[in-house]
Amino acid sequence: MEKKYNTLLLFFGFLFCFSAFGQTITAVNDNVSVTRSNNVQIVIQNVMANDTYNGIPVTLSQVTLTQISATSNISLQPDGSVVLNGSAPAGTQFIYYSICDLLNTNICDFAEVYVNVTQVPIVAVPETVTISTGLIAPQIILENVLSNDTLGGIPINISDVTIHQVSSTATSYFNINPSNGNVVLVNSPPAGTYTLNYYYCENNSPNNCAQTTVTITVMQSLLTTINATYQDFNGDGFANVGDVINYTYSITNQSTSPISNISMTSSEVNINGGPPIPSLSPGANNNSTYTGIHVITQEDINNSAVTVAVQTNGTLSGNPISITKSNTVNLNLANAIKLNAFIDYNSNGTQEPGEPSVNYGSFQYQLNDNGIVHNITTSNGIHYLYESNPANSYDLGYTLSAQYATQYLVTPAAFSNITVPNGSGIVTYNFVLTALNPLTDLGVYVSSSPSPRPGFTYQSTIYYTNYGNQTIPSGTITFVNGSNVSISSYPAGSTQTASGFTYNFTNLLPSQTGTITVQLLVPLIPIVNLGDWVTNTASASVPANDNNSSNNSWNDTRIIVGSWDPNDKAESHGPNIQHSSFTANDYLTYTIRFENTGTAEAINIRVTDILNADLDETSVRMVAASHPYVLDRVGSNLTWRFNGINLEPSIPGNAVIGHGYIIFQVKPKPGYVIGDVIPNTASIYFDFNPAIVTNTWTTEFVVTLDNPAFSFEHFTYHPNPVKNSLTISNASVIDRIEISSVLGQKVRAFQVNGLQSEIDLSELTRGMYFVKVTSNGQEKTVKILKE
Repeated sequence: MEKKYNTLLLFFGFLFCFSAFGQTITAVNDNVSVTRSNNVQIVIQNVMANDTYNGIPVTLSQVTLTQISATSNISLQPDGSVVLNGSAPAGTQFIYYSICDLLNTNICDFAEVYVNVTQVPIVAVPETVTISTGLIAPQIILENVLSNDTLGGIPINISDVTIHQVSSTATSYFNINPSNGNVVLVNSPPAGTYTLNYYYCENNSPNNCAQTTVTITVMQSLLTTINATYQDFNGDGFANVGDVINYTYSITNQSTSPISNISMTSSEVNINGGPPIPSLSPGANNNSTYTGIHVITQEDINNSAVTVAVQTNGTLSGNPISITKSNTVNLNLANAIKLNAFIDYNSNGTQEPGEPSVNYGSFQYQLNDNGIVHNITTSNGIHYLYESNPANSYDLGYTLSAQYATQYLVTPAAFSNITVPNGSGIVTYNFVLTALNPLTDLGVYVSSSPSPRPGFTYQSTIYYTNYGNQTIPSGTITFVNGSNVSISSYPAGSTQTASGFTYNFTNLLPSQTGTITVQLLVPLIPIVNLGDWVTNTASASVPANDNNSSNNSWNDTRIIVGSWDPNDKAESHGPNIQHSSFTANDYLTYTIRFENTGTAEAINIRVTDILNADLDETSVRMVAASHPYVLDRVGSNLTWRFNGINLEPSIPGNAVIGHGYIIFQVKPKPGYVIGDVIPNTASIYFDFNPAIVTNTWTTEFVVTLDNPAFSFEHFTYHPNPVKNSLTISNASVIDRIEISSVLGQKVRAFQVNGLQSEIDLSELTRGMYFVKVTSNGQEKTVKILKE
């Protein structure tokens, strides 16, 4: 009400002024339209251009111009111009102003300015791009999608807008970076066409937006064709562990540009071939550079098929690409018997999570009651018997090793007349081990590789195992190195002692094995001599109520060699055992070592050992092996199979890659006497290659262990390897020299009776030989290589 009253007063004031003075000022409204700009712009040069004073256009020299009110983004300047801010949004901006006579301020008029701000037109141009399959993410495939878009006819500045990606078929593979407008590959898509939708809006005018697309065509640039051929190693017509699938690859460039530096990789296939293909022209093909091989595993057989993937890598137009191609081969499976021995902690007869399969003994099977009993020991307590003839019948059993016989009860202990019907698949026969009493048994053993050589280091690994059924809360492993070698680096966490080190462990679970690795340095000649023996000892603190204290210490005896045969055999006591110290409870512990010195992987390895008649074959037990194995004992014939081992070629100076070993124990038969000599030899078969026969290790039971240091003081022999003549010298008189082959066959013998002897070996064939030198009733044996 008050506002209307004031307006009336003002109106009658105008009439008074007009009537009183006869002068008039007329202010006329302005209405103008402009396009919004990011910059300040003058939208009206002079609001008084259409205003009059006594009917004549008014000038600033006659009046006072005053802004009464306005919206926030527009203002009236003293010179009469109207200025629009750059931040003004689209819409109508308003100014209310007055014009008053300079001489008589009562003579005034009022007017309004309306500025209609229209949006700046955005021209958004769709983008297209073509890329290759297999581009390695992340990777920019298109830079700044706004580069050909305009805002008001001028290129858009990326900082003036905000980009939003819209969900589309391309979302899982491509993203737009809003800070720079780049389209980024985040996952490599298969060949096809993808549409990436996006929109963007002005930051200063959020309602001014445009939506468009990027069309991405993904082309198959590298085509890899895989041809798979199954190789049945044992020729039985069924898939077995150790069979292989051979692959050949054909690579074609399907793009319009050359592809360079093409290589192949796979995590499931051993890729052979190379170096990388330097370049493939468009349309060119290569089917000769790369091949592959996959060794069948038990997991493959359980899955009934082998699916592998191979990546073909290269560079296209400066961009790295990697194409993945898969291949599936269905396996021809035989029906099978699965033998499984497991610890039944809760005594319910069912194997449940946390109840492990264990190698605490050996499976037995006999086929069709033929009297041939196979004793099978495996590294994981599981064994498969594949059978295609439903008429065959098996008798199955399980026998605990001696150290576990008092700890567990096996139920059932045997299955009789088991057949394998066609279509039966894999049927499991469980041998359930139930603990009889809480028992503790901590054992330790040592494995060394390679043989010690003067001036070089070699590696010893100490294994400590909980053979009992109770957790061992704590313990200490003590290692004493031989007096003629030194420790070059101590294991982490160990405590150094005057003669070696100690290592503490905690909470060793049942069946758990811990390892400690130590590097040992062999001094140079003449501090040591070839043929000297190195004995390192590991022992474990005996826990309370230990069931078997005989396995709490281990002597690892090795001969110092000049040139090393990587496939050899040794016994941990050394060549002589004091008869009075060896009891009926003691074992001979043999280590068989093998190395792949070839140029390709050894797919399957077989090791055989025919035990001497003086050894009790029923006492054979495994200690350890470098890889998963199956030991098949038939009488005195031992056969280890490392099917699917895929042992890669060894690397000089690396004691692990390409190397393997077997450690097993066996007792002499009762009645061994002083002077008895027990030989042992192993044969190693790499795939289909002829046997590699190890040295023959001889163990002799003696009255006392003589110290040969006095009889062989300053003993030397050279050269080694030898071509023609071998010279042997000693500070004491050499009585006799004998030369034997690795098979134990005596090939030469000489009576010397002197301090030095030169032996002509020119007529011997190439290979490894043992030279036994006798002096003062004592013997020293060294290994030589005849070139």
